[in-house]
Amino acid sequence: MDGLGKKVGYLKGLMEGMDFSNDPSSEKLMKAMVELMGDLCDRVNSLEELMDDLNDYVESIDDDLSELESERDGDFRFMDDENENEYFDDTDENEDRLHLLGGKAEEVEDETLAGAICPDCGRMFFVGADDPENALYRCPHCGSRVSPDPLTPENAPIARPEDPA
Repeated sequence: MDGLGKKVGYLKGLMEGMDFSNDPSSEKLMKAMVELMGDLCDRVNSLEELMDDLNDYVESIDDDLSELESERDGDFRFMDDENENEYFDDTDENEDRLHLLGGKAEEVEDETLAGAICPDCGRMFFVGADDPENALYRCPHCGSRVSPDPLTPENAPIARPEDPA
């Protein structure tokens, strides 16, 4: 906004060249208006500097976010017990996956799961979403053979944060 400062300076010069001998009140008014314009010009300049700093900060946040998104969308690295890198690639979501269950490795197909509540112990576990509605399951918590209740917002267990006291 260097142009504003120059314009205010030009107005000051014009005002100084004017003859206010017949009307001193007009001179006071003009001086006050030019002074106000100068103050406003200074404020605009400082706001522009703050906006430039803010834009730089937002750009750095955007760069950081882009970097995080590219890490999320690319290959993931996890550290195993020996601190060696292992790479996991989810390129084909429909291929069989290797899962560790009880110390044994077994191949299982991807399956959509649904939450269920055991009618005996009231604890939640997962069942296959495509399983028949009247299927029986063994509850992993209490061991009962049950036909579980479907998980709904009304019966879902909800965790609440503890007081740090």
